Amino acid sequence: MEVRVEGGDEFANASYSKICQNVFRDIGLHSNVDDVYMYCNPAEHVFIISVKVGRVPSPVTVNDMTIRGDKRLKVTNERYVPKLLALLWDKFGERVKQLSRLEISVDLSTEEMQELMKMVVYDPREDLNTRILDAVDRILPEGARVRYPIPAQSQGQGRLTIIASENPITDEWKRKAEEMVSKLKKELKLNEGGA
Repeated sequence: MEVRVEGGDEFANASYSKICQNVFRDIGLHSNVDDVYMYCNPAEHVFIISVKVGRVPSPVTVNDMTIRGDKRLKVTNERYVPKLLALLWDKFGERVKQLSRLEISVDLSTEEMQELMKMVVYDPREDLNTRILDAVDRILPEGARVRYPIPAQSQGQGRLTIIASENPITDEWKRKAEEMVSKLKKELKLNEGGA
């Protein structure tokens, strides 16, 4: 994960860079984020943080975490058992019984079993933005509670950008943030060898 901080003095930029690295690592997002760009303007108390989302694990299906038997499922990954049971009970009700910690009885037809094995138990993308916003909240200064997200269509897929201040955010700062994000997109294309 690359972190770049601009706008403050050398000490402030280095401090925010370290804070970004530590927060994303502590929350467990270090491997899911490609880069973080932060702009600090302490004189006007305006902060812009832009996060480029990288690799996200694939969704976990019933097939990924169980072994199918005759009217039974044997759990091979306990991590998502509560989500699996909630999904099964919601979809099939009393036809699903937990026999033991790792064994589930399912009174389903062959077609229902085939459909069941394809069902998504957990999709990491669903809570990724929430976790990123939690990280951003930890990074930004305490007083910067007025927030404005840059609309996704102006920054491209996989990037989340927030402007934060203790004052109302002006249209001028919104424009500056969009220009910064546009510049980041161009830099990224150049670094990837694009035109």
